[in-house]
Amino acid sequence: MEKALTALAVFTRFANLSTKGFTLIEVLICLGMMAAMSAIAAHLFSEQIALLQLDEVSYAFMQDAQLARQLSRQTNQTVTLKPLGNAEFRDWSYGWEITQDVFSSEEAFKTLKQYSLHGGHLKGRIQVAQNSLKDSQQFTDMSAPHKARHISFQSGNVALLRNGGFVANRIIWQHRQYPHLQMHVILGPGGRWRSCNPNRDNQKCL
Repeated sequence: MEKALTALAVFTRFANLSTKGFTLIEVLICLGMMAAMSAIAAHLFSEQIALLQLDEVSYAFMQDAQLARQLSRQTNQTVTLKPLGNAEFRDWSYGWEITQDVFSSEEAFKTLKQYSLHGGHLKGRIQVAQNSLKDSQQFTDMSAPHKARHISFQSGNVALLRNGGFVANRIIWQHRQYPHLQMHVILGPGGRWRSCNPNRDNQKCL
């Protein structure tokens, strides 16, 4: 009888230990699943922030282009939106500036506003998707010397090229950390702006 009780006690203790062991494994599995879900959630949240940054830059670009046209109407002069840089090299990935042609004895143009993509909270996270663009895009004036990139307005009229043609062009913004995230900013021949996300509606970006 005593041996039977001893065997029962040993079996009970073993069962308790086994139960505790399986519970620990289940806890570890749950922790692993929670960690994986947290990592996925963090990635999705980070991508959402990237999309918001793309929206911000695209909206700012269209707003400043409309501002340039409005200023050209108010001043009855040529106002230009062009990439930041110097006389030798300009790149939309640096940002852009609005300038007004003044042709004074001291300067050829006056800077009215600048928007940098390397300052503030953006810190260079947004760039031009060079591999997705043709040479004639990025608002490149193929009729101008050195194929200058700019959007120029005269007296509030629609943007024109150096040879007098209407500007119908686009620029594609891309997030450096997530290159597959893009935003197209398109200027139609009638002077109307629109933006589209190719990942959501590719037809609108054609």
